Amino acid sequence: MPYVPSEKTSPPADDRKTLDPAIEAVAQEAAETITNNLSLIRVYKNIFLSVARLLRGLLIDGHLSTAPDAEVKLAQAIYEVGKKYGYEGAQLGELNYSITRFIQRVPQILVEMGRWKESDELRYWSDASMTEALICAADVTKEWGLGIGGVFEDIKDEHKERVNKAYEIAQILKSGDCYDTPYYSRIVEVVDEDGNLIGHLYVALKRGESTLNVDLLPYQFVLRKKPLA
Repeated sequence: MPYVPSEKTSPPADDRKTLDPAIEAVAQEAAETITNNLSLIRVYKNIFLSVARLLRGLLIDGHLSTAPDAEVKLAQAIYEVGKKYGYEGAQLGELNYSITRFIQRVPQILVEMGRWKESDELRYWSDASMTEALICAADVTKEWGLGIGGVFEDIKDEHKERVNKAYEIAQILKSGDCYDTPYYSRIVEVVDEDGNLIGHLYVALKRGESTLNVDLLPYQFVLRKKPLA
């Protein structure tokens, strides 16, 4: 969720600098608590709901319930950073940013600790586990009428679009596609004017003999470098 202001914003803001240390502390706590692959679901769900309940208390009556210190500090940071904007719902963007950064940092920390291999930073099982925890949190919090449930749903969808789609392309190029429905997408290369690979895109297609059993289309999008100002 990149909409939270930063030092790059005009005028510059310190929102992210305020939130990042609190996010890091909760991510460290989670990494130390995860014991095996699927325990990630329980750990994530508990933290999501703890932070959400703390934030709900602050939003409704300024009350903080009992919770681990790191989670309390994160909820307080989200509340205070959003409060300065002076409109209802401002804290939702700060919550989105915080959880979005959290779900990226925990796998990175586990790799740094040597408990996960570098290749485990992004795997389908970890993505599915994270998604399940986000769905569980959304199901509980959507009844509150504060928009928090929508934040968890949005994070899930954003991660699918921003991260999982790119990972899926890599897996298709590695092992082949599995879709043969009447309409599907196929991968095409994006290259620079010298033919150097930049990345890949999906192209939406109607099923046809020329593309049915093809993983990578025999075409390329060519990007022209932006002229220097």
